[in-house]
Amino acid sequence: MRLAFPSSQRKVASKERRSAEHRARHPLGRVPAFELDDGTIMFESAAICLQLGDLYPESGLLPPPGSSARALVYQWVLFGMTELEAPLYRWLGDICNGTADSPASGRFGEAAEAIAGALDGQQWLLGDVFTVADIICVGVLGSAASRDLLEPWPVLRDYVERGEARPAHTAALTFAD
Repeated sequence: MRLAFPSSQRKVASKERRSAEHRARHPLGRVPAFELDDGTIMFESAAICLQLGDLYPESGLLPPPGSSARALVYQWVLFGMTELEAPLYRWLGDICNGTADSPASGRFGEAAEAIAGALDGQQWLLGDVFTVADIICVGVLGSAASRDLLEPWPVLRDYVERGEARPAHTAALTFAD
């Protein structure tokens, strides 16, 4: 299924992100920000992905409300943002600052081990079903893979490659460029 986004979508240049107009969409002047049909503007990529899953149930990106599978999607989305992304970007900052032995690398490693274990023998986090959890975790892990930080976890490198090979990922990249 292909989701059609409104024609009002637009890129926000770096210099525009500090403008009052954009800060009205995102208080920290960051992207993404997403306007719902009723005019509500929301930000934070995980929240936007979850909302899109709710708005387009036929996409299959979110299991039914109240199901155990839905609970697992929430779990992995939050894990991706807190346990993977947060230490990854601290580690990347340490690398840029010349810190060879970053505590954040150990924290990221623990999270990488956990997700690698969850993927053992599975294509996606919920087995054969691609969900919002995979969108988030592939996105975060893709940042690590692009910097050759996933070498110790071949299962994670393969997972990122599967996720990035999806047509929807390719389409999203054309907008992000």
